[in-house]
Amino acid sequence: MKLLFPYIALLNLVDGILTFIGLQLHFIDESNPLMQFLYSSDPYLFLAVKLALSFLLVSFVVLKKMPTSSLVKRLSIFACFGYTLVMCIHCYWIVDSVTIL
Repeated sequence: MKLLFPYIALLNLVDGILTFIGLQLHFIDESNPLMQFLYSSDPYLFLAVKLALSFLLVSFVVLKKMPTSSLVKRLSIFACFGYTLVMCIHCYWIVDSVTIL
C-alpha cells in the first residue's frame, strides 16, 4: 500500500493535467460523467479536485495512516491497473495529435 498510493496519486495528477490539456485543445472528450460535470462547471475546479485527491492519497502515506482493509487493497490494485490503462490511452492520443500537426 505504501507504494500503491503514491503511484495512484502520481497517475491521477498526470491524468488530470493531460486530460485538462486534451480537453482545452479539443483533442479528447472526458468519459467520466462526474469529471465531465466538474470540467464543464469550471476547468480549474476539475484540476483542483484531481490535485486534492492526489494530495489525500499522499497524505495517508506521509501520516502513516494507511487503510489496511482487503477491500481498500483490492480497490487500490484495480486503480493502479485502471490508471495505467488511462496513461496508455493518453499516450495514444498525444502521439496521434502530434502526427496530425
